[in-house]
Amino acid sequence: MKLKSYIFRWVTLVTLLPATILGLLASYYVQNLYHQDAIDDIHNSLETISNEISHSLYDAQRLMLKLPESLAMQQFLPVLDEARVNEQHIDYDYKLYILSAFLRQYQSVISRFDTFRILDIRGNTLLKIRDGMESNTRYDSLEPYAIMDKEIPHPEKVKELFELPDDSVSFIELPQTRDELGQEKNTVIPNGIVPLNYNGYRVGYLAITIHGTNIDQLLELATRLYNGQLMIAEIEEENKVRNGQILFSDATQLHFADLKSTTEKLQNLSNGAIWDAYQNAPYGSISLSSGTDSYYIEYYPYANSLTSWLIISDIQQKAFSSPFDNIRIAIWLLTGIAVLGSLFLAHFISHSIATPIMHLADNLKTFAEHRHALTIKSPIDEIQESSESFNYMAKTLYKAQQERLKAEKMMIQNAKLASLGQMAAGIGHEINNPLNNIRSLARLIRRTLEKKLCTEQNSEKIYTSMLEDMLEDMLEDIASLDEEVLRASEIVQGVLSFSRQIPGKSLTQIYLSDLVKNLAGLVNQEAKRANVSIMGIEELLNQDKLIILGDQGKLQQALVNILLNAIQASQPEEKIDISFSITAKKLNPSIILSFRDYGSGIEHAIKDQIFDPFFTTKEVGQGTGLGLSISLGIINNHKGTLSIENVPDGGVQVLVTLPLVSNTLAT
Repeated sequence: MKLKSYIFRWVTLVTLLPATILGLLASYYVQNLYHQDAIDDIHNSLETISNEISHSLYDAQRLMLKLPESLAMQQFLPVLDEARVNEQHIDYDYKLYILSAFLRQYQSVISRFDTFRILDIRGNTLLKIRDGMESNTRYDSLEPYAIMDKEIPHPEKVKELFELPDDSVSFIELPQTRDELGQEKNTVIPNGIVPLNYNGYRVGYLAITIHGTNIDQLLELATRLYNGQLMIAEIEEENKVRNGQILFSDATQLHFADLKSTTEKLQNLSNGAIWDAYQNAPYGSISLSSGTDSYYIEYYPYANSLTSWLIISDIQQKAFSSPFDNIRIAIWLLTGIAVLGSLFLAHFISHSIATPIMHLADNLKTFAEHRHALTIKSPIDEIQESSESFNYMAKTLYKAQQERLKAEKMMIQNAKLASLGQMAAGIGHEINNPLNNIRSLARLIRRTLEKKLCTEQNSEKIYTSMLEDMLEDMLEDIASLDEEVLRASEIVQGVLSFSRQIPGKSLTQIYLSDLVKNLAGLVNQEAKRANVSIMGIEELLNQDKLIILGDQGKLQQALVNILLNAIQASQPEEKIDISFSITAKKLNPSIILSFRDYGSGIEHAIKDQIFDPFFTTKEVGQGTGLGLSISLGIINNHKGTLSIENVPDGGVQVLVTLPLVSNTLAT
């Protein structure tokens, strides 16, 4: 049967119909898989948003916990201690003024906080700072001092404050805040409360309101998959005012920093469909009658609190089905075109396919025989692309062969250089020893003649002036001989230094902070390129009193080699930990620098070879294998040690020990 008839029969009667059916079934199957993957992506996106919010709140809590450690706060604690026993401190006004000035200045720098309150042990407001201004409102009370908010009439709230844990931030709503807002408004984030202690007693509280601008910025930058609209609602079963409160909404342009109406509740949206779905499962999705799918997760923003946020993404259902609807329409159109075109296709294909395929087969044989292949041209893109791919493969193989030969030449050249270094070392040792002997003999002759001449000058015997001149000339010649021998010895020493890769004679005192600062500048770019984080450099930069005796350039070369090896052994988004410790020896203190990566480690079979010159596990052209051997020589010649060990839980730890001149640690 001819190719034309064969193609026509099978294309029209066998291939076309099954392909259409399979295409339609596949489109529905892939659409379902696509939808399932999209659901996972959406929930992962919501998880990412919750993690970003957690980081923002965590940063805010860290700042809150640091405030009681400030000098102004520490100086105000005695005032709160006096207030604890209903007494007014003698410097109450002055210390209140100092604390107010500090908090106003702090708020001008740290803009994420809206209001600062200093509360006494009974919850009364001694100081209130908002938007960089101290409150001018004063209220009389039973206390011996004026307060800036109304007294708390709720003993249970005072008890709740007293039971808050130390050294942590607790989020609760203060009656002062509710009194300011009224019953129709809410803030997004309750007051963050940090207990204040003095001499073992609870003396007051630092209350801070976060206005939410930072979270708004995070949400503005957050990815909205499939053009979804983001919404966040608060879940707090014990507080009916806040339960279901809408905190953020793309649809209504509501932001965290805005005051919230207590009537805008999740229970009132979509006839309560989302709220009902949440009651059944805290994680999932629901299809709404409006043609929208709502995907949600529950997130707990506050530690040790049952208050949660429901993060919701509303996405149109068409976002998932529209691409596949278009695909199915295209399948039907292509089927119709294929039926009409199959009558004309058979003859064209039989000619257009068979001839180029035969040419391509001939080219494969030609390439196998190392002869020049012919250029194939075909009107069919697939066959033309196959021909171009074949030509590209041939060129790539040739190029790879040339690069391999070039790399082999480079390795041979490096081996020659290594041999040259070994030869220079041998020559240096062989020449330096006899030169030292010559120099010693010359010095011995000179000392003997000097002694003889001095003795004869002091004796009564008289020698002729000619003998004296001869002795003086001999001394001058021997001195010149000594100078030339010394010069030759210094030249040979330079050759030895080159072959051993040791530092020069002039060692200087190096500050560890300067060495680390230059080191960070040399490797940061490579770390960024590899997407690897280097941790711990900041702590070393603070040690500006640790001094090492050595050659800064050589030490930098050794440490850069070590860090580059760690970076190249790390995967993207991994980190490298740098730390240090000081030995307990008083007479000969040393510093131990630790470089820890989290890569795959060193294979046991090659562990004994890692310091061998020209040994490398990298690909050809990626390294010479000299880095660790040079680093070992540099460290050893600085009277230090270099060790490399695998870490049991993964990665490699490199320990560099160097003697210290000064070991005063920064506090």
